[in-house]
Amino acid sequence: MMLVLCLARAYSEAGLINISSEAASLVKNVHVNFFYESLDCSLGDVNKLQWLDADKCLMVATLFPRRDTNFIGLLDFIAKGVVWSWSDANTSVSVSLDEKCILHATTVEETRPICIVNQYDDLGFINLRSHASGVRWSSRSKLTNRKAPNEERCYPKLATHDGQLFSSMNDGISIFYGPEWVLTSMLRQSFGGSICDFLIDGDRLFVLHSEENVFDVWETPSSPTI
Repeated sequence: MMLVLCLARAYSEAGLINISSEAASLVKNVHVNFFYESLDCSLGDVNKLQWLDADKCLMVATLFPRRDTNFIGLLDFIAKGVVWSWSDANTSVSVSLDEKCILHATTVEETRPICIVNQYDDLGFINLRSHASGVRWSSRSKLTNRKAPNEERCYPKLATHDGQLFSSMNDGISIFYGPEWVLTSMLRQSFGGSICDFLIDGDRLFVLHSEENVFDVWETPSSPTI
């Protein structure tokens, strides 16, 4: 079928036949690559995908609650292999379960760590430059953890923008910056309930709360001078 479409388009460009714009668009949308890798965990359970433009790799993260163990890897579609990976599957049983329940992950391309968050809103950092790197946990987020009684709990989410790390925690968003990821500012409203999700698009930050049809739109904070 694809060969027929390609020939039809070639004939059309030569002025020999006429084909519709819809048929021509089918030729443009070509499947350009394929990847298969036999891993210890199923990528079909992945929670998060993120393209890393500097590395030309795709970050894949399979985390709780999809699986009891956590896997993060970088897939290189040119080399057709996993060029970096981290997993806690072989971690000692003495490790706290608090560290096992990783709920979200993102990468700050400017400074190269993979940032993760657990069910207690603790932030963790994994060094992308090391294949044997462990998690460096920080509990600074507990200082900003405020949850009203009987308030619906939403999983924390992470995002990055302009070298900053944004972390949703209950009804607010904490913003971290600098080599030690210092808490620089917070965004919080007095209504709307816990934050279900948020999106950064340029100079606007869109926040969806757990209460029906409640959105906040903030100006995206600029990176501070530290």
